[in-house]
Amino acid sequence: MSVLDQVVIVLNEPQDPINIAATIRAMKNMGVSKLRLVNPVQYDPWRIEGIAHGTRDLVDQITHFDSLQSALADCVKVAAFAGKRRAVRWALATPREMAVQLIETAADGKVALLFGQEDHGLPNEALDLAQLLVHIPTTEHSSLNLAQAVMVALYELHLAAGDATR
Repeated sequence: MSVLDQVVIVLNEPQDPINIAATIRAMKNMGVSKLRLVNPVQYDPWRIEGIAHGTRDLVDQITHFDSLQSALADCVKVAAFAGKRRAVRWALATPREMAVQLIETAADGKVALLFGQEDHGLPNEALDLAQLLVHIPTTEHSSLNLAQAVMVALYELHLAAGDATR
């Protein structure tokens, strides 16, 4: 049993099946197995597994939700990712700081990494459901691909959990 078993990835209204597939691949690489999709674009699970080879076990476990609140209801801590810095009404963290905090909190229950739509990210109402706002430092071009942001977050969690493999 790994502390990463307590981690769930939540994609809020993902618009492109390719990003769902790339997220599944990153999850498989970094030892996280639970993906929750809130009102996703229609997709073919067979195609997702075809893009993210060897991930049928994760694809079969994807769960769907009609609301973000229900997708996060059993999580004791939520880290929301935003491409642009927002008002200081949320605690801010880098991916590395987030990873340490979530690994520590995972002993108390499920923790979530929350990501928004490819074109608009997360609205403030979604950020209000989180306890931590994570910003991935970049150049002035702060817009990362959804699956790339997931990979950065999962890599930091993987290292913080001590589950890194060679």
